Amino acid sequence: MDTFALHTTTETLAAYLSEVAPGDLVLATPCEGWDVGDLYRHLLTENAHFGLAVAHAGDGQAGVPPDPSDGVDPPARELDAAYRRTAAFMERAFAATGDPARTCRVPGVPGDRSIHDLYEMQLCDTVIHTWDLAHAIGLGYDPDPEIAELVLRRLESVPDSARGRDRAFGQVQSPLDRASNTLERLIVLSGRHLGTRT
Repeated sequence: MDTFALHTTTETLAAYLSEVAPGDLVLATPCEGWDVGDLYRHLLTENAHFGLAVAHAGDGQAGVPPDPSDGVDPPARELDAAYRRTAAFMERAFAATGDPARTCRVPGVPGDRSIHDLYEMQLCDTVIHTWDLAHAIGLGYDPDPEIAELVLRRLESVPDSARGRDRAFGQVQSPLDRASNTLERLIVLSGRHLGTRT
């Protein structure tokens, strides 16, 4: 399957990780209870989990899976390289999939999901977490417009039953202003508060 959009988003996130300084790892992020270090560890783990699940369900050509723990505590200047290793593994797993309708199960994701569904989940997660990281370290973020629209459509389809404590998405915290731009709308629909920097 075509993984261009996912590769674009993971490369953008890696570029933001290259801007993280050692002292930034303890900065709070818009993910409640997570600092930049927590967010980074989550990114590595999710890439590995999704990549392994898809590789096992698909054609098995993703290569040797990286151990996400290998990249947990590198020097700040190497965060992007460790992230790219897990992202590349995940992308290869999706790219090798001949049947995106095939289903599999990922740790932490309820139920069996199609590989196409998992792909869109990771695309959404990567865009939103790029905003989280950029917001935490005080940088702006302007995602690819087509990818942002895809993520927005996905978030608009999330049912209320998937929102709340210990669920995939938080409750919407702010009124959804249709005059807002695409990024602002998808951030609100992700369950986050918009700050002064986007």
